[in-house]
Amino acid sequence: EIESLVAQLIDLRVFIEAALDFSEEEIDFLQEENIQQKIQSLAAKISDIINNAHQGQLLQEGLSVAIAGKPNAGKSSLLNCFAGKDIAIVTDIAGTTRDILKEKINIDGMPVHILDTAGLRESTDKIEQEGIKRARDAFEQADLILVLIDISDKNSEIEASLVEPLPEKVKKIIVYNKIDLINQQAKVEQDSKGSIQVWLSAKKQIGIDLLKQEIKKMVGYQQTSEGTFSARSRHMNALNKAQGFIQQAVKELNQGSYAELAAENLLQAQNQLNTITGEFSSDDLLGKIFAGFCIGK
Repeated sequence: EIESLVAQLIDLRVFIEAALDFSEEEIDFLQEENIQQKIQSLAAKISDIINNAHQGQLLQEGLSVAIAGKPNAGKSSLLNCFAGKDIAIVTDIAGTTRDILKEKINIDGMPVHILDTAGLRESTDKIEQEGIKRARDAFEQADLILVLIDISDKNSEIEASLVEPLPEKVKKIIVYNKIDLINQQAKVEQDSKGSIQVWLSAKKQIGIDLLKQEIKKMVGYQQTSEGTFSARSRHMNALNKAQGFIQQAVKELNQGSYAELAAENLLQAQNQLNTITGEFSSDDLLGKIFAGFCIGK
């Protein structure tokens, strides 16, 4: 599929580079081939590939999910609930978890790496401080953060104090725990800012399936693997960067007089895809131009 994208990119570059390098020829390279429409079609194609490759990446590498929250919010109980066994020590003593605890689980075929982290609070204990630092590092590397809040602490200030220091780029789900203490039913809500909120009880294992469903929705996972491409993080990075360059090329051509910038963006897009498939040099491109057009005579 990516080799097909590269071939289409090369064809587009041939017409644009020919229009720039051989402008004195009596050929309207850009208009005859409706270049803008072809680039837009290419942008749609790469979006489809990214979606399918994302599924493959999830199946190949798994999803990294970190649990964040204050001490005694129930993070260790949630980890144990996901794991189906007692991985973490659960007590009423705050600050029990000092290091990152990891467990690999499976959600409808998707491997998930769950990370239980130290409770977030101010501490003078050097060991706990190091645990909190490691927790912050884990949040930076996670694909998704579950922000766990004791239902008795539910208010906008506490929620903001937990969410705001977390990396903005990482997706988050707000999880209100211990609903069994207030006889609240498990549910999923969305607040005015668009944040997803799941109400559950880790101790009683109520609402866990709702949380699993929201995790799948948040990362766009579909249980069927039909049409899924095996992919790794570097493939996804290359595809996303190539998509950005192609979208920029569309903007440049829409502005009418920026063919040089469009050509450069298409070159950069192809360079990204070349990291997956292999190289295609400028000499190769020139050969395609002379092979495709009767020019320079």
